Amino acid sequence: MKTRTIIASGGLSIILIASLALVFSGCSNPEANGYDPSVKFLLRSDSIIARLPPTPPTDRHDNGKLDESILALKSRGGQLLEPAKLAKDEREKLALALDEIFGTPAAPKLPGMIAEQLALGSQIYKTQCSNCHGMNGDGRGPTGSWVYPVPRDFRLAKFKFVSSPSNGLPTRDDLKTSIRLGVAGNAMPPFALAAPEKLDAVTDYAMFLTLRGKVETELLSAVLSEDGLTGDPKLFVEQSRDAWMKRIAAAETSVLRPAVPTHEAKEAGDASHDERIRRGFQSFTVAGCASCHRDYGRDQHYLYDDWGVAIAPSNLTVGKYKAGGEPLDLFRRIRCGIPPAGMPAVSEGTLKDEQVWDLVLFLKSLPVPKHLPTDVRAKIYGN
Repeated sequence: MKTRTIIASGGLSIILIASLALVFSGCSNPEANGYDPSVKFLLRSDSIIARLPPTPPTDRHDNGKLDESILALKSRGGQLLEPAKLAKDEREKLALALDEIFGTPAAPKLPGMIAEQLALGSQIYKTQCSNCHGMNGDGRGPTGSWVYPVPRDFRLAKFKFVSSPSNGLPTRDDLKTSIRLGVAGNAMPPFALAAPEKLDAVTDYAMFLTLRGKVETELLSAVLSEDGLTGDPKLFVEQSRDAWMKRIAAAETSVLRPAVPTHEAKEAGDASHDERIRRGFQSFTVAGCASCHRDYGRDQHYLYDDWGVAIAPSNLTVGKYKAGGEPLDLFRRIRCGIPPAGMPAVSEGTLKDEQVWDLVLFLKSLPVPKHLPTDVRAKIYGN
């Protein structure tokens, strides 16, 4: 049996959360000045996943072995690109192009964002976030390899919990919500006590790292492709940045804001309420949920997410939701999917909004057997 340390809950996590929240909310901090102005972002050297293996993993990686497990994807039929193999002068040229467009950790720059606010966000990020997420936002900070689920690597410009059907692209509010509320069930603590201006600043910096990391990965992928990169790297970086900023802006305009049905509050035992649960139970199969959430998630197995990490679909009978368990949260998970984790979005062609709300009601009722109609409960729990 493999032994792993998971910093996700318990006394240590409570102490960590309390300490970080207090510091973030304005207590004294010996590193308040942030990064040294001479420090530059290091050009990416870890593997870029060009194609995941065709077969799912059988277990997750050991603590501290994330990069080794990604290298092993190649032996399982995956395809990797290796930025570390580029010549030194080529790497320096690419790094310079990125620095000229995006600036440094102490002086980041991005069109449309206030430089002073980005700089404040950088200071906060260094003290509160980089230990797990790393200076580059790569999820490989000093403690990042020792927690599971692993800290988010921003460089794909994809996030699991989004409010727009945009293939995992986050809105600014998506990032802000994750920072403010944390992510239940893992080591990402909430920063609900953060002063609003600090929360806004670090949210902007997280968006900056997301865009910078995506452009860097796209640049390196182009250089390492069969055709190589033709033209000026700086121009490539600038054009890629602008293209991804437009995609993010498009996600901002397509946020799902459905009206929550007024009958959501009816109690179990009500005939119409029970019938909605039955319809939601049927929709669980129609939408294909059962193919991954086998036995409603009790049959645990692993899949690769887009970062090459082995993850297990949620056990829906437990009733714990990483990104919130309000009806609207679950509606968005169903409609937007979790593309980076392999969970597809459920389109209106598959389920109408009313059917999605029925499915939400079923999911909310599922963890408490007595809240289910007798016939549905018997099929799931056997009694």
